[in-house]
Amino acid sequence: MKIDLGKDWVDFVVENEDDLYVIYLLIEPGDIIYGWTVREFRGREGSRGERVRIYVGLRVEELEYHAFRGTLRVRGVLIEVPEWFEGARGSHHTMELSYGLEYRLVKPNGIDREFIGKVLDMFSGASISVLLVSVSMEEVAVAHIRRFGRELLGTIPIQGSGKEGEDSLDRFRRSLRNAFTQVKQWVQVRRPTHIVVVGNHMTLSIARDVINDELNKLGISIIYHEQGEGGLAGIYEFERVGVDVLRKLNISLGQEYVDEVFNRLGMNNGLVAVGIDEVRKALEFGAAETMIVLDETYKERGGEMRDLISMALKTRANLVIIPSSTEGGEKLRSIGGIAALLRFPISSQP
Repeated sequence: MKIDLGKDWVDFVVENEDDLYVIYLLIEPGDIIYGWTVREFRGREGSRGERVRIYVGLRVEELEYHAFRGTLRVRGVLIEVPEWFEGARGSHHTMELSYGLEYRLVKPNGIDREFIGKVLDMFSGASISVLLVSVSMEEVAVAHIRRFGRELLGTIPIQGSGKEGEDSLDRFRRSLRNAFTQVKQWVQVRRPTHIVVVGNHMTLSIARDVINDELNKLGISIIYHEQGEGGLAGIYEFERVGVDVLRKLNISLGQEYVDEVFNRLGMNNGLVAVGIDEVRKALEFGAAETMIVLDETYKERGGEMRDLISMALKTRANLVIIPSSTEGGEKLRSIGGIAALLRFPISSQP
């Protein structure tokens, strides 16, 4: 993420979806954001409206995170517009932040350099991402894993029919090579920093030459990981058993933290807080060692999350964001979407 700080302004460029987690914490109601946006323009009265691209200043009222689309929208009131755009000043508008464009965020009361620095440190390494390719004899399943999310991109069936005189292994390799045409398209679109290929020992032994031939030319690091399953089932298995692989890449899906939350709940030892109110209390007492938040909760409750993360930074608590699409995410959602592992019990505190 590109960022530059002034006395009361922050210039930034969103380079990938993970950068939105940082910007989501920095923008607050009352701030003014300057940048390019699209708005309908009507010329003569009664003429048909035309959507035009203009540079505006928007006083922020609220933020809206679209998890499915991976976009951040800023809602507010237009305070600066081009002179020729009559009637727009003072009206409400929604600006959707776009990748690759520079924005200026002005904070009327000045910027908190220490807070911004800590947020950037907390989210450092977020640009690392993995294209997970799970291979079985029946299908290839592909997912995109980032530090703050996992998205299943799709499955490609391995065709059973073949050419006359073609044996089953040749048929498999040919169909696999065809499947990797789509895999390479996902690589071009998602631009992962690493590719992790998983499957059982037999399948990977048969498929490795084809995979290397298709992917080595992309110039991206390839990691092989043998496990019990491939295909779609292998995607879910990797979430459970691939922790060490991802940890070496500074990526965590957080399953181990969610498991520890439920372990402590079962032990009833007082070393866990569940829900926003309990987590806030734990942060206030400096008892929270790790705050665990579902990505949906993070995006839907921006104001509260900014307050809690600010407290976490001050008390040196770790932050773990759990993708909602994972097994750990489903479990965390069942208890309210947020929890904290504690250094000491707080139930006896006043």
